[in-house]
Amino acid sequence: MGNEMGNRDPEVFPDPDELDIRRDARRHVAFGFGVHQCLGQPLARMELQVVYGTLYRRIPALKLATELDRVPFKHNGLVYGVFELPVTW
Repeated sequence: MGNEMGNRDPEVFPDPDELDIRRDARRHVAFGFGVHQCLGQPLARMELQVVYGTLYRRIPALKLATELDRVPFKHNGLVYGVFELPVTW
């Protein structure tokens, strides 16, 4: 894609700044699932494995500061996770 922003490369998309709902955008860059999966997802997973391993090694007493059923999970969006994760050590 060169130095262009994702999904706006004029060599890949004619008139990249115009909205065209009929555009064949199979080579676009996106975050999601399947063919639309984020290219950086494997790197992010590897980084989290390193971070968690390091964190638990440096702070072995780290634990939840509340009961698991009181942790507010996100169920209303595209990204699953928690709103906050209270911890103590």
